[in-house]
Amino acid sequence: MNKKGFITSALLYGILALFLVLVLGTVSILANRKLANDKIKESALNDVQNLSNDPACFQTQTNSRGNITITGYDSTCDKTVFIPENLNGRMVDAIGPGAFNNQKLVNITMKSNVKEVHVTAFTGNDGMVFYVKARNEEVVGTGTQEEVNNSVGTIWGAKDATIHWDY
Repeated sequence: MNKKGFITSALLYGILALFLVLVLGTVSILANRKLANDKIKESALNDVQNLSNDPACFQTQTNSRGNITITGYDSTCDKTVFIPENLNGRMVDAIGPGAFNNQKLVNITMKSNVKEVHVTAFTGNDGMVFYVKARNEEVVGTGTQEEVNNSVGTIWGAKDATIHWDY
């Protein structure tokens, strides 16, 4: 092999090796980033739960199942709300009519404990974002037929809202 051929081969092998290092490194970085993002999301969820689920912010009543229905929210409380799993020692499993109406909320995060949300629960909180740790079919919208008909095109009464299921 002549000198030019050797240099060309070495250069091609060097470029190939660099390409492989970049590709494998990128795959590794992306996998680590997803793992890190999952950990960040879980940590953020825990922080939100600790910061914005002050029981004093919620008005409640005991429902027919012996659990809690949220019926109101204090307008002086945080505009980023985490629906607690329990209030007053009972599981929160429903959000009642008008519970969060016109509160100028940014987002709501709720876990799979919430099984019923009234179709007018968030009226007037247009453009907000919902994060629901449940599948769509696990949460039932409640209300009269007229309320259901009037809420078409909204998410529980909130216009131009976004919902992320099973986040």
